[in-house]
Amino acid sequence: MSHEHEHEHEILSEEDKAFIREKFEKEMIGTVPIKLLVSDGCEYCHLMEDLLRILADLSNGKIQLTIEEINEEYKNKLKLDKGPVILIGENEEIQYTGSPLGEEGWAFLETIVLASNKKHGLEDHADKLKNLNKKVRIETIVTPSCPYCPHAVLMANRIAIASEGKVVSDCVEAYEFPEIADKWNVTAVPTIVLSIEEPYSGQVFVVGLPREKQLIEAVTKAVSGE
Repeated sequence: MSHEHEHEHEILSEEDKAFIREKFEKEMIGTVPIKLLVSDGCEYCHLMEDLLRILADLSNGKIQLTIEEINEEYKNKLKLDKGPVILIGENEEIQYTGSPLGEEGWAFLETIVLASNKKHGLEDHADKLKNLNKKVRIETIVTPSCPYCPHAVLMANRIAIASEGKVVSDCVEAYEFPEIADKWNVTAVPTIVLSIEEPYSGQVFVVGLPREKQLIEAVTKAVSGE
């Protein structure tokens, strides 16, 4: 029997909760749908369920949380057969494949806020991103101890929000989903992979933290086939 259930009440300290409640109150505007997909034999599903229930509670109704078993439709759509998978936004444009723990935590909170207030800061590029003629997936492969990873993920998440669903940003936790890290021969994180539409047979764009303009240009070029 693992000890994780004994420590459930310690996921967030009272100070953490007070900070998050205040942040959500100040910065969230619209409601944000968040869906957690869980499965049997999933090591972190309970932890993510507890965390998201607490965050939903702290959001004063702004986070609309649903929790579902991963079904055939999602298995086919996401090419995954286990949880935890977190889908954020009206268009499920932000995905966390695996848990946003460790260094990823602050950027995950920031992402929820941005999905609510839409202050993505990419006004100069938004029209171009909204009008992409194909869907682009940005996969950012991370580990919880990598300090640069959340910066890369947040960049991709902002692009996804600005694109209103034309770009999907997927943060993949390499230890929980080693099969995805192996698929792209990941040896260092963050590794960013760009893919177009189905079946997302993509290529590694960069290892490390790209410049924002560089990533946006790569997304638009991917679609134009240059």
